[in-house]
Amino acid sequence: MSLYDLVFEGGGAKGSVFVGAMTAFYRQGHTTRRLIGTSAGAITATLLAAGFTPEQMRVVVNEQKDDGQPRFATFMDVPKQVDFDQTTINNSDTMSIFKHVDVPFLPTWISASLHNQLINALMQLPDYRQLFCFVECGGLFAGNEFLNWIKEQLVKKGFDPNITLAAFNAEINNELSLQQFRAS
Repeated sequence: MSLYDLVFEGGGAKGSVFVGAMTAFYRQGHTTRRLIGTSAGAITATLLAAGFTPEQMRVVVNEQKDDGQPRFATFMDVPKQVDFDQTTINNSDTMSIFKHVDVPFLPTWISASLHNQLINALMQLPDYRQLFCFVECGGLFAGNEFLNWIKEQLVKKGFDPNITLAAFNAEINNELSLQQFRAS
C-alpha cells in the first residue's frame, strides 16, 4: 500500500473531476497521508479527510434543491446587511475614504454623521454589498450557504459542525491543509 500527499487546486465546477480521479486512485490501492486544497480543491480535500468515499462525494456534490437547482449554485449568496457588523463597516476602506473627504462649511461631527448615513444607504444596495464584501472580505459572496452545506457534510461523518481545523486534524487519519487563493 502506497501513501501519497495529494494537492487539489481550485477550478470551480472543474473540481468535480477529482471524484473520478480519486475513484481511480483508490482502485489502484493507494491511500492518502496529507491532503492540501484551495477553493474547489479544498472542498475535495476536506470531504476526503472527513472520510467520504468518491461515490459519497459524487452524491453530495450533485445534490439538488427541491426546484432541481444544483445545491452548489446556492453558494453564490449575495451578502446581506447583517453579514457586516458595525466594527467592520467603521474600519472599512470605504469609511476611511469618506473620512478623507472634506465637506466645506460642515463641522466635523456633521461630516461623520453624513459618512454613516451614506454608507448605510449604500449597504441597502445588493450590488454595493457585494462590492464591499469583495474589497473588505476578499470575496463577492457571503459564503453562508457554503458554510451551512459543509457543516451538514461534517455532521454526516460524526464531526462537530463547528470544529476547528486543528481539532479536525487531531481526529482524522490524514493531515489536512487548506490554502487561501490570492490573486496576484
